[in-house]
Amino acid sequence: MLKEKTSRVLFLIILILSAVPTCYGQYKISGYIDAEQKNKTVYLSLLKYDEETMITENQILFSTETDEDGYFEFKGQLLSEKDKLYRIHSNINTIKGLQLVSDNEKSNYHNFIFSNRDTIYFPKSGNNWFSESQNSNLADKKWRNLKSFEEQLEKNNAQIKNKEAQQQAVNDFAEKVKSYTEKSIKHPLLKLLAFSDIKRNDYNIKNDFEKDDAFYDGVSNSLKNYYGEASYYLQYQDELSKISNVILQQKYAFQRTLNYFLGFLVLVLAVISALQFKRLKLLQPKQNQFGVSNLTLTNQEEKIAKLILEDKANKEIADELFISLSTVKTHIRNLYAKLDVANRHELASKLKNHPWN
Repeated sequence: MLKEKTSRVLFLIILILSAVPTCYGQYKISGYIDAEQKNKTVYLSLLKYDEETMITENQILFSTETDEDGYFEFKGQLLSEKDKLYRIHSNINTIKGLQLVSDNEKSNYHNFIFSNRDTIYFPKSGNNWFSESQNSNLADKKWRNLKSFEEQLEKNNAQIKNKEAQQQAVNDFAEKVKSYTEKSIKHPLLKLLAFSDIKRNDYNIKNDFEKDDAFYDGVSNSLKNYYGEASYYLQYQDELSKISNVILQQKYAFQRTLNYFLGFLVLVLAVISALQFKRLKLLQPKQNQFGVSNLTLTNQEEKIAKLILEDKANKEIADELFISLSTVKTHIRNLYAKLDVANRHELASKLKNHPWN
């Protein structure tokens, strides 16, 4: 009975130990460099999304040397469980240091998508090192399809010479890549790499972002869901922040210019209004004086006006001029009408500067 229990415990321990590598994953990167020099150094680097054609020392994770047959190998459990962009490369000329070479005759690197649970193998391929690969990562295969699609678009646009047509070709490239990404790609890293290709192709992302930010927001949400608020998500958010800041600065500059213009316009209008008011104020007495000095009064009206200024009553005016009271009242009404006044006080004010004969 005891032996039976011991056997079961040992079986469980063996089962658990055998499951550990599967749970945590183990990557393997291996292959050959077909080079005359032996013991060449091979580097494995982790890249940012927009570093496909850049090479710096701080990208390098590990390095190893080939054996006499040109074989190299990286393996372990230290890479990310999430798909990320890596590079395998070896310097053709060790004196010149870190260099990326890629043409029809020779290449010394290969960028690929990989995770801690994947394997990739590079068979011998002559001078084009790493040009052939066998990668178990499914996202990498879809990335190759995206690259082929973009290369075909660029090939069709390569023959265009006219500058306006070239710019239109750039716009068409961006729109077609965006459409392809939205229809055929779900992996967030591939969406991010498509964005990088659009940006690298001199497309005016700022204007496109202002017109329709749905594509860019979609990439952001996809990255956040897969990577969390780290890694490629933060790199992409930093890029969008730069674009948003440029847009805000332009809007602020326009608003500031508009405010300055409106402020200047208000100031000009205020000055014009003040000058106009001053002019009217200066002209008003002259108009009154001009109207009175050129006023034509009859001889009898002037006599009555003078008596009114002497504060004579209507009856006193009639007695002094030997006319009836009703005639006096008639002359006074005529004076009121000519001078546009309503009473004796206003009449006296108007006549104080009148040049009497």
